[in-house]
Amino acid sequence: MDLKQIEYILKIAEEKNVSRAAMKLFISQSALNQQLLKLEKELGAPLFYRTRHNWELTEIGELYVQGAREIMLTKKNTYHRIADVLDRSQRSFSLGMPGGRGIAMFTSIYPRFLQMHPNVSISPLEIGSYDMQNMIANGNLNLGFITIGPREKTNINYIHICSEEFYAALPSSHPIARSIKSREKEYPQLDLRLLKDESFVLMYQKSSCRAVTDSIFQEAGFSPNILFETSSAAGIPSFVSSGICCAIIPKCYTKNMDGISLFSLPSHPYWDLDFCYARQSYVSQPLKTFIELSKDYWKSYYQDQ
Repeated sequence: MDLKQIEYILKIAEEKNVSRAAMKLFISQSALNQQLLKLEKELGAPLFYRTRHNWELTEIGELYVQGAREIMLTKKNTYHRIADVLDRSQRSFSLGMPGGRGIAMFTSIYPRFLQMHPNVSISPLEIGSYDMQNMIANGNLNLGFITIGPREKTNINYIHICSEEFYAALPSSHPIARSIKSREKEYPQLDLRLLKDESFVLMYQKSSCRAVTDSIFQEAGFSPNILFETSSAAGIPSFVSSGICCAIIPKCYTKNMDGISLFSLPSHPYWDLDFCYARQSYVSQPLKTFIELSKDYWKSYYQDQ
């Protein structure tokens, strides 16, 4: 297999369109199409079902792309192993992460990382958890920092950083919040069914946070009245503190809860903070350093809460 040809076919499979793939590869559409036709003639079978707007892999195409990705991963792993031995080469890695907490973590630890690995750069990409998992699996991302429920994990590798509990957040003026007295527990327990007639602000439908909260409501036996759906988890407490609704939030966003009362839930629902990378992928020494710095960051973060 020719590596340049492999790169071409993988890009067509990723874009599902030969013209878009050609633009991303900075070559003409006719040149790319010629490479594809040449390979299909060599294999004796088409790799794609062609339509005007969307190309899908054939069975033969699926086999080819699977093998092509393994070859490219072997090349990438080999280069990273050599670079680790030489310990002097210029390298760059891509890192997927969520907005908010991901940005806060990255800006906190990256200066220290550069001191330890001055020849290495990491390019962060703000991206949702599900898209991140797909990019990792397809070889389009070196490493991902992900917040994900245990049931939402896929067939890639995960390095566990910590688990984070979810809490019910009520306006402190809410009658239920006033009626439940905290004795020795920091977060007194709440039966979520008591809030079945209340309004909630939730994360948007396709977020990994929403998958966790949906399972919490399913376990409680009711569907919430949704006042608002948002893409900003950090903005949820402002809705609650205004007194207009309730919420279910992870521990990361329970700092500075003026006007908000927090309650634990009977099943102590949680999600995981993990790093993820492709199966069979080599984790180079710089990425191991970044992961260790991240572990220290989150350990310190929760000790200060």
